[in-house]
Amino acid sequence: MTADPRRKLDVPPEWGAAASEIFERSLRTVLVIGGSAVGKSSFCRYLTEVLLARQAEVAFVDADIGQSNIGPPATVTLGYPVAPINFPTVPPAAYYFVGSTGPIGRFLPLVIGTATLAREARAAFVVIDTTGLVHESGRILKNYKIDAVRPDVVVALERRNELAPIRGANRHVPSIKIKPSRKAHGKDDYEKIEVRRQSYARHFFCAASLQLSLESVLFQRTLLFTGEPIEIEGAIHAEQSSEGILIVGAPDRQPPNSKILPLGFERNLLCGIADGTGRCLGLGIIERIDFTSRTIALTTAVQGAKVRIVQFGDVYVTPEGGELGQVKWAW
Repeated sequence: MTADPRRKLDVPPEWGAAASEIFERSLRTVLVIGGSAVGKSSFCRYLTEVLLARQAEVAFVDADIGQSNIGPPATVTLGYPVAPINFPTVPPAAYYFVGSTGPIGRFLPLVIGTATLAREARAAFVVIDTTGLVHESGRILKNYKIDAVRPDVVVALERRNELAPIRGANRHVPSIKIKPSRKAHGKDDYEKIEVRRQSYARHFFCAASLQLSLESVLFQRTLLFTGEPIEIEGAIHAEQSSEGILIVGAPDRQPPNSKILPLGFERNLLCGIADGTGRCLGLGIIERIDFTSRTIALTTAVQGAKVRIVQFGDVYVTPEGGELGQVKWAW
């Protein structure tokens, strides 16, 4: 499933015109939008090839968190491609952990991550790929993303006028409407799962097991470890926070205004690993949290000395890339 850089793209004439306009007008930040199976990634590859051929430096921000081309799923990733283009081999230069392979429920980190890495990019042109969610909640997501990124041009791949509501609401932003490639086609569910499996496996290929004390790291995107420890019969861990009581285990009785996490809730949970400044350095998979010894064990390629923040995600995976499901417990 890895993209072959030698594979010849089917390039409609208007793609060439769009690429020339972007280069000649120096439209630096290019946000590419479109529904599923319209060839957004193919256009991003083509545009990047054209710009590189004209001796321009290009940064690629991959915000398609479910079918990422560079970096692992559940993250927005920044990279600097070189010719010939083979996105899966582009070394990630920066990450922003979103925590899920779908945008629903994760609009805020997806928008923040895309805008953050687009601003961080250091190149003459910044090409941004996006998810295929464009209707209803997807329309809202794209409007916020345009507002946050403030692109110099929006490239809209559409078969008819399915993106008209998005383009209409953003007429103040220059846009280029182009048709999809004739060879554009969608992946079935198995193909999508396999793409993610390979991407996870590449990211964790050099990972090792790392054990840290709970006191040495901060935990984010979770209520866990934000309250004061309390004793509850039958629980292996309990704490009182401003939002109520959080319990890990099977208490003899459930107190009012309490939430329960089952034993082993953390095993294989995908998480973001960040340094002391909050900069994401890569991903980790939680092996276990030992509430007695006050330690956490992670599988990660990030060096232990750099780990200062662990950000909880919403998906369970194995280091080989197998997907084990979504989080079913609530905070």
